[in-house]
Amino acid sequence: MSLKRQLLVSFGLQGAGAAAVLLATLLLGARLGPEVQGGFSRTKAEIEFVAAFAMFGLPQALFFYVKSGGLGGRAALRWALGCALLALPLALVYAGWRHASDGATVVVLLGLAVAAAVAHGQLRALLLVRERTAWFNVITALPQVLVLLGVLYLVARSAIGVESWPALFALASAVAAAISWARLRAAPDAEPAAPVGWRALGHYGLAAWLTAALSTAAVLLVQRWVEADQGRAALGVFTMAMTLVQVPLTPISYAAPLLLRRWMEQPGAHASRRVAAAVFGLLLVGAALAWMVAGAWPDLGLGAAYGSATRALAVLLAGGAAEAASRVLTVQASATGLPWIAVRAEAARWSVLAVGWLALPAPALLPVCAVWAIGAWGAAAVFVWHARTDAVENGR
Repeated sequence: MSLKRQLLVSFGLQGAGAAAVLLATLLLGARLGPEVQGGFSRTKAEIEFVAAFAMFGLPQALFFYVKSGGLGGRAALRWALGCALLALPLALVYAGWRHASDGATVVVLLGLAVAAAVAHGQLRALLLVRERTAWFNVITALPQVLVLLGVLYLVARSAIGVESWPALFALASAVAAAISWARLRAAPDAEPAAPVGWRALGHYGLAAWLTAALSTAAVLLVQRWVEADQGRAALGVFTMAMTLVQVPLTPISYAAPLLLRRWMEQPGAHASRRVAAAVFGLLLVGAALAWMVAGAWPDLGLGAAYGSATRALAVLLAGGAAEAASRVLTVQASATGLPWIAVRAEAARWSVLAVGWLALPAPALLPVCAVWAIGAWGAAAVFVWHARTDAVENGR
């Protein structure tokens, strides 16, 4: 199957998953208000953050070395299982620290949700190496669809409690991980004569881990910044705008694994820069359009509680333009064995967030959105600098 057809299939199948999460978020906001919707989004962000921390970058490292022939499938499965088991106590420590007041049930469920998310993240990467892309797309979208079904069930029964969201995310990821494990165990395998060791995996994985952990932690940090200074209603508005920003970024996430595989097989430096420039321009136009309609449609049609949502969306979309370009260029750096460039980009983002936090101790919502957007531009600037440096060194 050609790359274009693979991308179209990926957009279709995984698009259903992204639409499911968006629909669940919108449903909760419209039916139950920003407080409940904000709690759902916060739990999702927490699980993603701890899972990114507990994966130690192994999905990217395992993909890179299994694809390049440095590691066999059985060995990769053992690494994936060990990582998921290690994630459980790490997640329990975090959950006990942040949610002890919610009770032991919530702590345990959050731990299980993180462990299941880690298993799912590891195994779906291996599916892309060893199976047709359709399997990878289905397994990626499946937890999101299951989350929507769970939200519909809970809303219909009016049975939402503090344990509802961690239980739902744990179940959704566990189902997808179990299917992936069964599929991979049944696949034929051949171990390389000289497999790579933990040092090589650790070096590559550490860079990928730092990139994922820093990026997800940044989201969690800004959410807590908004909630602490402005309350749960403002958090709901912010997370709704952030969720909508992810809609145009989602196709890049879908394409990233396929592009990584393609650019490992065929150098794609020029192609990656063209794609990055294209998505940057498109999202910047989208940000301008959102700002223009904010006066006539300030609440995105969600009611007075979301009165500043459209302007927040416009500002975050301006940052999303830079974020989109960064994600494309991160794939290119990973394909060439240079994942540490993305770590430098995340360090630039955090530098901007730190300055913003110190300069604006108690800001309104839009200034926080502006700080986030400037941070995304700072991260993208690192990739631009590296691209220009490479061009000068190669005489282009």
